[in-house]
Amino acid sequence: MKIIIQLLFLLLPFLCSSQEYIDVFSINYGKSQETTFENSSVNTSISTFQTNLILPIVLNKKYTAITWVNFSSYNLQLFPDSNNNHLYSTNLRVGLRINHSKHWSGIYLFMPKVASDYIHLSSEDIYLGGTALLKYKRNKNFGYSIGLYGSSEAYGISMTPIIGLYYHSPNERFEMNFLLPNDADVNYRLTDKTKIGVDFLGHGNSYKLTTDNIRSKYVENNSIDFSAYIQKGLFGKKVLLRLKMGYTLNEFRIYPIDQKLDLQILALKFGDNRTLFLEDKSNTILLKVEAIYRFDLSTDKK
Repeated sequence: MKIIIQLLFLLLPFLCSSQEYIDVFSINYGKSQETTFENSSVNTSISTFQTNLILPIVLNKKYTAITWVNFSSYNLQLFPDSNNNHLYSTNLRVGLRINHSKHWSGIYLFMPKVASDYIHLSSEDIYLGGTALLKYKRNKNFGYSIGLYGSSEAYGISMTPIIGLYYHSPNERFEMNFLLPNDADVNYRLTDKTKIGVDFLGHGNSYKLTTDNIRSKYVENNSIDFSAYIQKGLFGKKVLLRLKMGYTLNEFRIYPIDQKLDLQILALKFGDNRTLFLEDKSNTILLKVEAIYRFDLSTDKK
């Protein structure tokens, strides 16, 4: 059991920090305030749903196998004169965590996904990706990481450099967890079961789109959520409930299915000669509820 705890100690949902827990399962639902299309009187809102399941399997002192399944969806009206569109993404992440030395470890994942409106689903909706992340753990309170994520998308190849930072105060009240450019969380423990915090979540994806029963377009989505939250722990803090309220910036750009760019690195786009068919932007208030099942390693070690 001691070996298992030592290995699991290095795993976490964002795969970079040194915190003494693993969020094995999480589920959340969010809904934005209604917004108006540009040059139109039609209102629309955006509903989001996401769930994650992480299953680490200890092989030996050096290697831990990782399996991570994620499903997410958007429900929104992309066109002013159409019904709501449903966009789905199912992600599988499999790979290894390797303990290179006392302070250095690495996460290496193969990350295929299926992303589209799931109408006329086919092998063309499958995209391949992967990530490599090196992490330095200075001590139980501080660590940082650096890595690279790459994926094929409906619009071409996307590459994202990753920089991570984790800090937990010695009194265990204050915590920072960054995995930039996509995730950031800062929180403070008010009582044994209650925390308050702020977080940032940036994400992008692409989806093949069916209109009039024909696959002729794809959607490129980029979203940024800023939230403040309050968290309550239940059942010995194994189940966490969060209520979030914040502001969301969403951009959905629609292109012809046969037009791609050469390469995207963060916000830089190379060889982008695509014809924009439609752009849907919405910057609104966001309300989200979240439930997490957490495995606390520090309690087990005690």
